[in-house]
Amino acid sequence: MSLIWQSLQSQGVSKQASNIIIRSWRSGTIQQYQTYLNKWAIFCGKRQVNPICPSLTEVLDFLTTLFDEGIQYSGLNTARSALSSVVKLEGNMPVGQHPLVCRFLKGVFQERPALPRYTTTWDVGEVLSYLQTLDPSAELSLKVLSQKLVMLLALLSGQRTQTLKLVHIHNIRYTEAGCLIYVTSLLKHTRPGVHQEPIKLLPYPADSRLCVVDTLSTYLEKTKSLRGLETQLFISYQKPYRSVSSDTIRRWIKVVMEKAGIDTTIFKSHSTRAASSSAASAAGVPLDEILSQGGWSNCSTFRRFYHKPVAKNPEYAEAILKTVN
Repeated sequence: MSLIWQSLQSQGVSKQASNIIIRSWRSGTIQQYQTYLNKWAIFCGKRQVNPICPSLTEVLDFLTTLFDEGIQYSGLNTARSALSSVVKLEGNMPVGQHPLVCRFLKGVFQERPALPRYTTTWDVGEVLSYLQTLDPSAELSLKVLSQKLVMLLALLSGQRTQTLKLVHIHNIRYTEAGCLIYVTSLLKHTRPGVHQEPIKLLPYPADSRLCVVDTLSTYLEKTKSLRGLETQLFISYQKPYRSVSSDTIRRWIKVVMEKAGIDTTIFKSHSTRAASSSAASAAGVPLDEILSQGGWSNCSTFRRFYHKPVAKNPEYAEAILKTVN
């Protein structure tokens, strides 16, 4: 982020204020920006260009070199955003708002359109049918129990793997109706005044094999003597039983999908959100409930990226569970 720091200093922003401004970017955004800002610094170094105050033609030439390297539309759009955090063009106009830069990106989209990864989604009933075979939960190995629980949570809560990773055992509250999970860490969709509502998990007496409340209780009991000071819900199933990363949770979900017969060469772990929310929508769950459960701020995001046709009221989790044969 050194280029962003230099840009702020060139505008006369104090060091203290610059530090706070730099913290406004999430770690994932910083990683994405760093790739293209490094390339920009090298590009400017070769041409002996000031990376903070270049000309419009130099910015367009840089984006063209990225295009020639095979970078897709989404990558070039990220590069544009990264440059906008550093560069001001003539008239103090941000890079991303200049008409020619916008027109350039439209041209890239025509050449390399960013189309949705999925036009349909898989049937959650197939995965739930497989989970039914993993019973009784108390007799499962910690490895299989972990995979079963993470898939049930992913489907019945509609949450990202990031959210599942940030669940801590001291934020789980059992109630007469089931249990509530409070997420107290920043999430991708967190912004001022908006945060993830408590995740509500209800028992499923119709089929204990698919009851997420029972599976969660069994998992907590089995890991109680293993976790030591670890408070993150999901821990590794091998010594030293440390908290797992989002990548590990994604891998567990993918394993379950593969064993259930889902084509993981097409569908990745993140597709659980589209699969569960689409199933809930098809089952008649109100849109407001789906948006709240999945952490979407408006219906356009859900409809554009997640609402897919499925082969196959209205509590969210119960509607999903009823899709199993």
